[in-house]
Amino acid sequence: MTREGGLAFDAGSPLEDIIAETKSATAVYDAQSGKIGFQVLMTSFNFKRALMQEHFNENYVESEKYPKASFKGFYKDGFTKGELTMHGVTKSIRVPAVLTEVKNGIRFKSTFKVSLSDYNVSVPKAVSNKIDPYATITVNCMMKKRP
Repeated sequence: MTREGGLAFDAGSPLEDIIAETKSATAVYDAQSGKIGFQVLMTSFNFKRALMQEHFNENYVESEKYPKASFKGFYKDGFTKGELTMHGVTKSIRVPAVLTEVKNGIRFKSTFKVSLSDYNVSVPKAVSNKIDPYATITVNCMMKKRP
């Protein structure tokens, strides 16, 4: 388990860098059952520019209304499969992932794309050329073994 998991996303285009990251995602893995889960507060993502962070939270992901994103599922044979909930929408996903045993724990890594429209994240036409309709999500969590 960790409460300091790394999560990042990139929804930028050649015209604009839209990159944010957090180091406060919660991640839990049960090696016996293969169950795995993640949760992140949307307001914990940090952007290079404060205005971009404000727009992200107020206009796009509506953090007051939908404060968290989460994933609940299973890890097996190089993939995680389960339910991703974001912006009030839950979708089944199956994405490549790597679990590696390290000293005192397990490292989880995955990179995958999600469609913003699948999660009802609206992009105004005025800025649609600056925002990729698919956000690339990168997860990098070091989970410590419980004693």
